[in-house]
Amino acid sequence: MKETGEDYIAVQMVVTQEGKQYSAWCPELDIASCGDTPEEAIKNLGDAVELYLNTLEEEGERERLFKEKGIKLVSVDEAVIPTSFVTQYRQKVPI
Repeated sequence: MKETGEDYIAVQMVVTQEGKQYSAWCPELDIASCGDTPEEAIKNLGDAVELYLNTLEEEGERERLFKEKGIKLVSVDEAVIPTSFVTQYRQKVPI
């Protein structure tokens, strides 16, 4: 993938805990990775996504995939508004 420093794509990364490990999944690209912490899982997923996109670029398939999945390039100056936001946490609630 060419490094322009001006464009990027915005994708979701879903993190879940599985035992003592965390898994991270990008639904738009159906790529997953894992790590010992949520941050490590996200970093590893970012690395996997970058590798995947670089491979697609080398094969001339990146633009086709973006069109197929509805993924758009976003300018660095353009605000990205999430299509969804999900978080989960535990809280004690008196009853």
